[in-house]
Amino acid sequence: MIKNCLMCDVVLEAGTNWYTPMMKKKHYRCIPCHSKMGLVTNPKRMYVNGKYIKATHPLYKPGRYKTFNDAAFSGTYKLDSIKEGYVYVITNKAWPEWVKIGMAIDAEDRLNGYQTSSPMRDFILEHSIASTDRRKSEKEAHTRALPLSLDSKGEWFKLSVEQAITILDNLNEYGYTRATKEANPIPKEDNLQGSLF
Repeated sequence: MIKNCLMCDVVLEAGTNWYTPMMKKKHYRCIPCHSKMGLVTNPKRMYVNGKYIKATHPLYKPGRYKTFNDAAFSGTYKLDSIKEGYVYVITNKAWPEWVKIGMAIDAEDRLNGYQTSSPMRDFILEHSIASTDRRKSEKEAHTRALPLSLDSKGEWFKLSVEQAITILDNLNEYGYTRATKEANPIPKEDNLQGSLF
């Protein structure tokens, strides 16, 4: 008697596309369909673009999604209600003296979004920091970047990557005054730190 897979209707053949224990238990699924079921049927897992997302992620929502935006818009989540996330620095070699300081729920996901608009896939995530209030942190980063930059266009600033990273690393997210430490004896960095506080 010939048996077919209940999911994809392929003919089941012992030893090639059907496990022996599955035959004995009368599970009529081919090996590929059985493998897929292990991920799809676990209701407590989240996958974005095939990558497992931990339950501690701020946008965690069980299911399979192509992007975090798909997860956010597929039900009760609203991006505006999520405060946590990242402030990041992105560059592109096409504009060597410019950096983008922005915010996102997930910096890697935002980078992937930029890559789709570039045929060369040449955007680089230089640095990112976690934040409990990404909008507030981004606003503070922009405020600090403006006096240091030679020019600015929205979230893009004409300053060095090192300056942008220093700005992100010195954000005063929690409202307390940080103790200033003596910087390395490189004049450029000393002047930068002095202008941030």
